Amino acid sequence: MARFCTLYSGSSGNSTYIGTGTGGILVDAGVSCKALLTALSARDIRPDTIRGLFLTHEHIDHIKGVRVLLKKYAIPLFASRETLEWLADRGELPPSAPVQEISASTVIAAGDMEVRPFATSHDSLSSFGYVVNLPDGRRISVATDLGYVSDEVHQAIHGSDLVLLESNYDEAMLRCGPYPYPLKRRIASDSGHLSNDSSALEARTLVDSGTTRLVLGHLSKENNHPELARETVRSELTLAGMAEGGDYLLSVAPRTEPGPMMIF
Repeated sequence: MARFCTLYSGSSGNSTYIGTGTGGILVDAGVSCKALLTALSARDIRPDTIRGLFLTHEHIDHIKGVRVLLKKYAIPLFASRETLEWLADRGELPPSAPVQEISASTVIAAGDMEVRPFATSHDSLSSFGYVVNLPDGRRISVATDLGYVSDEVHQAIHGSDLVLLESNYDEAMLRCGPYPYPLKRRIASDSGHLSNDSSALEARTLVDSGTTRLVLGHLSKENNHPELARETVRSELTLAGMAEGGDYLLSVAPRTEPGPMMIF
């Protein structure tokens, strides 16, 4: 059976667990190792069952706990060449850490799962999302930190059973909020983050393609509210004639604590 849980999801740190009954992987380790281990323990996940740590990109809210975690545990690390070089240049890669450079065409076996990266548009050295194929045929995708949903992203996550989809900001809150104008432009750009409205449009196509579980993630603390993100997406799906609880399940990932373990 598939197991999915966001451990942290927001601008202050991100980490997601995807697994089966025999083990799993982490996507990102963007909080301290202590906080990450506490979250894993809260969801009864043993670190020695983690078959790989997959990084989306090099921003601190995605890599903060990498160095200490890899010093404590021999978890294989998978990331782009640019991300690995960035980590190595700053002393964030322990010499003994098992590391593999990956690209958007790489297929990785992690335990009994298959992991496929796909490129996303973000203002980092490089940026990936991930599709995880489980042995029972289920598919889970992580699509966060993207300014827009490209054709490549859409094709990669299309048909997934569960998608962690970015819903970072409400356009009005960002526009009227306290951020300086250059930062507002960066967030709303094609290499920034996905708005609630853009997330809602992609959610509609996903549910239409068979996705039954949507988890909205990476919400901004200053420019969004969980209820607002959820209602924006739900309203779009309702207008399309899709019924919550029948056609799909919708939730919002907590920013600073583990979400529920979803088993399906």
